[in-house]
Amino acid sequence: MRLRARPSPRFQPLAWLARIPRLHLALGAAALAAALAPLAFRVSAPQALSLPAGGENVLLAYLAPPESASPMAQGGSPPSLRVSAYTVQAGDSLSAIAQRFGLAMDTLISFNGIQDARALKVGARLTLPNGNGLMYRVRRGDSLEGIARRFTVALNDLLDWNNLESSLIVPGQELFVPGARLSEHELNRVFGRLFILPSRGRLSSRFGMRGDPFTGVSRFHNGIDLAGAVGTPVLAAMSGRVSMVGFNPNYGRYVILSHAEGFQTLYGHLDGFRVRKGARVKQGEPIATMGNSGYSTGSHLHFAIFLRGEPVDPSRYLH
Repeated sequence: MRLRARPSPRFQPLAWLARIPRLHLALGAAALAAALAPLAFRVSAPQALSLPAGGENVLLAYLAPPESASPMAQGGSPPSLRVSAYTVQAGDSLSAIAQRFGLAMDTLISFNGIQDARALKVGARLTLPNGNGLMYRVRRGDSLEGIARRFTVALNDLLDWNNLESSLIVPGQELFVPGARLSEHELNRVFGRLFILPSRGRLSSRFGMRGDPFTGVSRFHNGIDLAGAVGTPVLAAMSGRVSMVGFNPNYGRYVILSHAEGFQTLYGHLDGFRVRKGARVKQGEPIATMGNSGYSTGSHLHFAIFLRGEPVDPSRYLH
């Protein structure tokens, strides 16, 4: 029996490539092609890269991983102001309308110039914007950057919502300030809560001329008197700052608060204090207790409102 000699294996220098997965080969080839592309472009047209079936998608995912889609990538566009109209129906209230259309009451008040929310009339037409914010009338010296800082909004948002091509604005121009809110003071004024009654008690004296309780001589009374028990809490009628805490022979122990828009309030004939000069207080916060100090015939609170230094009738503001 003749034995047939086995042929000696031929040397195969690239045999190791067979053991590499085809995907890895495709990725490696792509990387090499990218590195050589600038040189290839100089001498000849680039050659198409042949990938296994489905390899194009895998390679694309590898070289350019998917990113989070932005609104613009999804076909969106920057927001801009759009408005619609609504006619007030019987039984409507400002809060109900705001809730129905997903808007803040600040927005409805600002867009429609509402001065008294309690005077909303059936048949009135309201302007409803497509987002929350305030209408602002440009004043002399204003800049778009300054308005953005004042209301803490992005400059680009002001440009987009108002369809502005540049930051140039002129006095009298109306701008929509997205996301801006009215102050507590402004809201209280519109809803008739600018001042609250500062204490419980019986109204014993009104604003205006009256007979002096000791002498009977007619004198001007610059506030109202609320009679009550010693120690009855006295509250801040409006948010503000404590500008004075002291004593004089007429008002006895007294507190004076300073408020927005030139208002001040005086609380006299107090028994004790609960605040110090310079403190900030919220509307309804206790500031003192009722007493009988000073020129007084019994325990009561003397309450006065001053507007730019002149006394005004508290009954015009208290609701």
